[in-house]
Amino acid sequence: MATISVADVAFQTHPHHFFVSSSISGSKLYVNPKKYPLNCRKHSNSKRKFLHKSDSVFKSRNFMCCSVETKISQDTTAVDNGGRLALVVDDDSYKSKLLTDGPRREIPEWMARRIGSVRPKFPPKKIDISEANTSKFKSLQLPNPSEVWSIAKAKPKDGDSLMGNVMEKELIEKKRKALERALQRKTVQWQKTPEEIKLEPGTGTGREIVFQGFNWESCRKKWYLDLAPKAADLSRCGITAVWLPPPTQSVAPQGYMPSDLYNLNSAYGTQEELKHCIEEMHNQHLLALGDVVLNHRCAHKQSENGIWNIFGGKLAWGPEAIVCDDPNFQGRGNPSSGDIFHAAPNIDHSQDFVRDDVKQWLNWLRNNIGYDGWRLDFVRGFSGGYVKEYIEASNPAFAIGEYWDSMAYEGGDLCYNQDAHRQRVINWINATGGTSSAFDVTTKGILHSALHNQYWRLIDPAGKPPGVMGWWPSRAVTFLENHDTGSTQGHWPFPRDKLMQGYAYILTHPGTPVVFYDHFYDFGIHDVITELIEGRKRAGIHCRSVVKIYHANSDGYVAGIGETLVMKLGQFAWNPSKEIDLDGSWQKFVDKGSDYQIWLRV
Repeated sequence: MATISVADVAFQTHPHHFFVSSSISGSKLYVNPKKYPLNCRKHSNSKRKFLHKSDSVFKSRNFMCCSVETKISQDTTAVDNGGRLALVVDDDSYKSKLLTDGPRREIPEWMARRIGSVRPKFPPKKIDISEANTSKFKSLQLPNPSEVWSIAKAKPKDGDSLMGNVMEKELIEKKRKALERALQRKTVQWQKTPEEIKLEPGTGTGREIVFQGFNWESCRKKWYLDLAPKAADLSRCGITAVWLPPPTQSVAPQGYMPSDLYNLNSAYGTQEELKHCIEEMHNQHLLALGDVVLNHRCAHKQSENGIWNIFGGKLAWGPEAIVCDDPNFQGRGNPSSGDIFHAAPNIDHSQDFVRDDVKQWLNWLRNNIGYDGWRLDFVRGFSGGYVKEYIEASNPAFAIGEYWDSMAYEGGDLCYNQDAHRQRVINWINATGGTSSAFDVTTKGILHSALHNQYWRLIDPAGKPPGVMGWWPSRAVTFLENHDTGSTQGHWPFPRDKLMQGYAYILTHPGTPVVFYDHFYDFGIHDVITELIEGRKRAGIHCRSVVKIYHANSDGYVAGIGETLVMKLGQFAWNPSKEIDLDGSWQKFVDKGSDYQIWLRV
């Protein structure tokens, strides 16, 4: 028994008009297959009278909504499935007829001739392989990619004067830009601050905001290529200087065990990639600070008695370049002027040839590679007087020394008085003649405890900030974490839940703040840190800004910095209107509830 749709029966009975009863506003849907073969439209009441009303099949609404089998003949049953999809079931359906013949009239011969005259002459469709082999049409034979000429791979011909002139022009332009950069580094026109602070290596412009552009795992990537594209974002967010990783070839991939100082092909990338990265920083008006390791150096060869104390490369020193009191490497130089670093030979900076070579190397980094300043590693290992000599010889725009010393603890708790600790850092800065700043390790250590409802630690007995910032703010470089204390080493990680309070403190206070790469790009607080930097710039905070502390107790901390900013840490209920000594109108700039709040003078 064959089964066909009732709609097919309807089409066979009335092929030109098909309408069904609808439940929408009591109207009917009408289909004209000649004009609208597959589309339904709703007609007004005035047009319904022209519809075919004689066929009772289309007058029943229930007939089209229910599935009813109607006996058409002994071998044929029509099944109404309640939808228009029944129209496309059989080859005899009107839909099939439309698809086969089309709804339009036949194309006139004159139109067919015109179409045939303008359409492209495509080869006929080949049915099988034998027909394809005997066809007069040939397949398109494309050449191999290696045979096609490419401008990207084309090489100039010998004696091609035009190409020679182009290459010569490019070389001249490259040298011109290099000379311009070198001249700019020596005669940089820094934007003058309202106080017209003189540019000096210990402070930079006095308004620097440093970004540590790497972590302990950065050596696992082509880091220079990864960091260079971020220069625009760093500049836009208010960063002024980028601290780059150690550039030299190193026994350890992180770069802090250098060997051949003039070999700058390291785990972070090649020398050319480094220069490109620095150039991108300069294009965004950012200083590039090189991480230089001057305290120690790894030897290339063993001496006759098997001790690794023979250096190679351009600076081919011997045991005479190693301090004599280094217990591991049998140095023949003078005693050390600082603490011993036990993992590698400690360099004797009292030797004239050593200091001359170091000065030449630093100037090569400045003039040939493009560095603007230095981050000096492990400065506890040699006298600050040598650092002063190196800074005066290389004339950096900014210099920071890493003087990391242990703080005072009692019974496992941090002592309130950390004057001895910050005094040791300041003694080293004094030894450099103030030509270098230093990381304010004292402030970092105090913040670890103070932000756990011990805000009373943030004021010393003289009413000043308790770290290096309180005694010599222009030389204090404040920070929360770096590649040693945080990252995957985690020697002294900052409390994760107090990070934003920490940044609210160092970015609103004097000194030179440092933003760590992991915090800025990996911890999801990029925009929050940028907001704090914006507040610092609006208020005109610089490395010498004056701090006036109004409150420091277990509930919170309140301080005014400069003349235009006040800030609060903790749950202490306070606002500028409650302070008698604070005049003027103030507008809230940032409100993070019990974490921190910042007001700017209107």
